[in-house]
Amino acid sequence: MRKTTRHYYKELRLRQMRALVELARQGSFAKAARELGLSSPAVWQQVRALEREFGADLVKSRGGQACLTEDGDLLARLTAPLVESFDTIRSLFAERRGKLHRRLTLATTAALLAHELPAAIGDYRIVHPNVELTIIDRPSLEARAIFERGGADIAIVGSTGAEGVPPQCQVKMLTSYNFHMLCPQGHPLLARKRLTLDHIGRYPLILTGKGAAVSRQVQDVFAGSDAREPKVSLSSTNLALTISYVQMGYGIAIVPLGPKIVTPWQLGGHGRVMIRDVSHIFGQEHIIMLHRSGGHELRHVGEFRETVMKALSGNFQTDHASHQS
Repeated sequence: MRKTTRHYYKELRLRQMRALVELARQGSFAKAARELGLSSPAVWQQVRALEREFGADLVKSRGGQACLTEDGDLLARLTAPLVESFDTIRSLFAERRGKLHRRLTLATTAALLAHELPAAIGDYRIVHPNVELTIIDRPSLEARAIFERGGADIAIVGSTGAEGVPPQCQVKMLTSYNFHMLCPQGHPLLARKRLTLDHIGRYPLILTGKGAAVSRQVQDVFAGSDAREPKVSLSSTNLALTISYVQMGYGIAIVPLGPKIVTPWQLGGHGRVMIRDVSHIFGQEHIIMLHRSGGHELRHVGEFRETVMKALSGNFQTDHASHQS
């Protein structure tokens, strides 16, 4: 029986898989090449080698952007965990030998840092005082982009569910926020028994900035209806600033708020600014945690995820139950 000779130098290589995964992450050959420290033609050659190996078209170029085909997206999702696992071997080896300088970078929003994460971060720092914890404060879409580019180990962000999941990511649901309307005391909208989108669209709106997914969600709700297009009078991701300008009568605000803000507000008020649930119109913002796929995860990263999930699990159950009632 004739033995088959395997030509290992011709077979699938890690750098080819890494090129495809990075291309899926960056969306262009130029950006992928910059991240990999290669030239654009070199990345192009690696991807073309994969196409020859698998006998399938993986990428289509459109106006300087690289768009993965259905086969390309499938292969990127299959190979991303392999690339992630291989890239962590050096750190895992150092960790097992007790010689790893442990670092963790978190990308999240100012609102989550202020209202949801202090207890989890405090608990984690007590148990892991030697982990170098770096926190990047950005609006949700920007924090997510930092994570997807490899600039953070974990991202905790708001999501409307329309952003999709990158091939190298896993998603954990943490909690959900109902959308609320903020109005000055005595505003006509507060007296309406059944509030509609058309009623809200008659007044100037204060929304979160473009870097937040919720602003897009509010505008998409208006765009998909017959209601008049609202005038956006202010864009801000700072809740205190938003409240101040609502109180001044500059506009009404549409923002997602969690129970840690809503409950004390309902009990004691917030100056002359009133609050009303409008989730029947705008729905919810989901707070999610993104982390890397793959079978290899540094222990201190996994323990941070567990700490956050434990701290926020009660919020999800409470808020979800209130939304269902």
